[in-house]
Amino acid sequence: MEDSPDFRKNLIRQNHCVELILEDIPGGCIIQRDELKNGASGFMPEGILIKIDSLNKGHLVKTAKIWSDVSTSATGVMVYKNHQFKAGDAITNTALTTISRTIKGIDTTAVSYDLFDIGSGFGASGGMGSILIQATASGVSGLDASYKYSPDAVGISELPVNLAFQNTGFGLLVRGRVKESLMPYPVDTTIKALLPLIRFV
Repeated sequence: MEDSPDFRKNLIRQNHCVELILEDIPGGCIIQRDELKNGASGFMPEGILIKIDSLNKGHLVKTAKIWSDVSTSATGVMVYKNHQFKAGDAITNTALTTISRTIKGIDTTAVSYDLFDIGSGFGASGGMGSILIQATASGVSGLDASYKYSPDAVGISELPVNLAFQNTGFGLLVRGRVKESLMPYPVDTTIKALLPLIRFV
């Protein structure tokens, strides 16, 4: 198959999370496995959000969707299971209006959700379906808060990358079209606005 830049520029892919590639970075990046909950095991699928650092290392932009409403003072947060958070990560909402908290532990025994123990309340309620994102620090909000990783690109891969054997399998989409329903981890309008050259359908 031809693999020239002109070919990739107009590549339309069927039955993939990434539907249309208008601009990409072939060869992609090295995923930082130690940041993931399963470390050097398991698989990373297409459609992950990636932050690229100055050394060309790829950091997963971790998100999670709230499974049930969270009160202002709640010390536990139920989230859907499709996430890569682990104990020690700090979390906040994408609008940065809650107080960020560190995940002290994760109870995975429930069938439908995981329970994050955050020790102290968010200081604001969180609605079912809201998106949490990894934060830089714990105990801050508003102008003092920030995402640990802000997305630069969407990961492209023909097959899920087996982290036990392969750690360089992601190309990076920087302009094109993505099918949101096939993304492995949740996003919202705030996150999508950080990738203005990518259309989410």
